[in-house]
Amino acid sequence: MIRVLPFFASVAMVTFSAGSAFGVTLVGSELKLRGETQLTSTSPLFINSFPASAIVSESTVEFPDVASLFDPSTGVPPGFARSFVDVSINAGADYLEIDFDNVRDSRYASGFKNTYVFTFTAPIALQITNVLIDPSTTLGLTGDRVAFDGSELFVNVQGLSFNPNTFARLNLTTVAASEPGADINPEPDIDIPASDSAAVPEPSSMLLLGSATLVGTIFKRYTHLRESKR
Repeated sequence: MIRVLPFFASVAMVTFSAGSAFGVTLVGSELKLRGETQLTSTSPLFINSFPASAIVSESTVEFPDVASLFDPSTGVPPGFARSFVDVSINAGADYLEIDFDNVRDSRYASGFKNTYVFTFTAPIALQITNVLIDPSTTLGLTGDRVAFDGSELFVNVQGLSFNPNTFARLNLTTVAASEPGADINPEPDIDIPASDSAAVPEPSSMLLLGSATLVGTIFKRYTHLRESKR
């Protein structure tokens, strides 16, 4: 079942850094992209012909021109001639960005669904707990248009207007490294005695101490017997 995640367009920008408690990053992982369109809730679902993938890098744009990935020979559903807008899609350590520099003023085709689908690979997908619409977003996305299901993020843009200045950013929240269960190989707990605590000797030390005591007792008794015979 698809669960719709809470989105808060008015919240302060969520910033992440390498020194934060978030131990998961998309960089170096595979990100897959496809498009889905559907005229009504009961009409057939059309999955476009450009399922593509890229390795997330902070120095490159993963999908610089989405329209070039689409094969027009496969056709599109009636009413969706403008479904495949030539946006560029960039991914970072914990975000996805959709940029409209490549396009002119227009609007996404309307219908029940006109959706970008992002697929994350394990174990990244298992660590994603929430997605937030960044306040810098001007596309007009609302919480009911975005859903996360297992390893896939759905962004439904049907009917939304855009121009070359339009921009959208989605911030991904992941399991913090300090949260219970996040550390796959935790270090064993080691109890270190306080500086004023009495140290307990090791078994070998105790054996030597006992032997020395026994020898001392025997020597003392032997000396006492010699003196008593004089």
